[in-house]
Amino acid sequence: MTKNKIKNSEITHENGKKSLFLDLLENLLSGLNPRSKEIIQRRFGLLNREEETLDKIGKRYNITRERVRQIIFEALKNISAKVASESFLKAEEKIIFTINKNNGIIPVSEIAKKFGLDGEKEINAIKFFVLCSEKIKEVQEKELFEKVWTISEDIVSEIKSVLSETEKNINQENKLFTDEEILKLLLSIFPNFSKEKILNFLGISARIKKNKFGKWGMKNWAQVSPKGTKERVHLVLKEHKQPLHFTQIAQLIDKFELSKRKAHPQTVHNELIKDERFVLIGRGIYALKEWGYFEGTIQEVIKSILQEKNKPLKKEEIIEEVLKIRKVKKTTISINLNNIEIFERKNETYTIK
Repeated sequence: MTKNKIKNSEITHENGKKSLFLDLLENLLSGLNPRSKEIIQRRFGLLNREEETLDKIGKRYNITRERVRQIIFEALKNISAKVASESFLKAEEKIIFTINKNNGIIPVSEIAKKFGLDGEKEINAIKFFVLCSEKIKEVQEKELFEKVWTISEDIVSEIKSVLSETEKNINQENKLFTDEEILKLLLSIFPNFSKEKILNFLGISARIKKNKFGKWGMKNWAQVSPKGTKERVHLVLKEHKQPLHFTQIAQLIDKFELSKRKAHPQTVHNELIKDERFVLIGRGIYALKEWGYFEGTIQEVIKSILQEKNKPLKKEEIIEEVLKIRKVKKTTISINLNNIEIFERKNETYTIK
């Protein structure tokens, strides 16, 4: 095994097997007195998996928050003397190798995924380890991107540049972008960046997000983060690009996990009825008004078509036009055309009386 290739099996789960980071944690804390050790464990979620506040720890030991802070500071100073140990350097090397393999950053939210961990205690152990490392940096700008690990803070300027250009273009175009579209755009601006690097940067953005249909947009857009049934219904129809029965819409809301709760067909139907953006074009089938559909009975649709064409139309022509905007049977259209109080038939064509 080469120096840089540390086997993934060295990091195991909380099931009693050997764990690189849990073993290292014990080693780092071994020189502390019992109270300092427990305070560190509680503060960083190394004991009960939950990170306790300074206030909660202070009340537990009947000391002030400032005193808790001092104890933590002294404990970390004591621990820092062990960062040159072989076991520490070995673990540090593994994280650095993974960071480099991941285009220079690892989102803290993806620690478990990147290192094959499934226990909160071990996840918190690796977080604590990074806190003690002088080579690995934890950076974050809440307004721009989530917390990440890196070995060079210079990468922050690269992240900012990519996110800034992406936001500018998304807002200018006012539309969603597929991976292919966003990469084509950004690679023309940053030709020296790889596709993976750009997608990694986009993935940590606080304001840009990929929706459930795999398209990039601003996080606060309804097309990206739909809130409420009517926004989810609109997104499903927009992405499906064709009319759907309300039960199909409910199924797609569940399929793409647009809501934490199961979508009930009747609730979906109620929203479709109430919202003017949706048009009933058949038995339970709805379309978006922006597609050119409009409300009205079949007779009203036929009248609208004849008015728009401004000339007599044959029966087959009328049926063809109606079927473009209504999901009905041809016989239904024929029956409505036979209303002699509204339509006049002459030479095999129809006009409005």
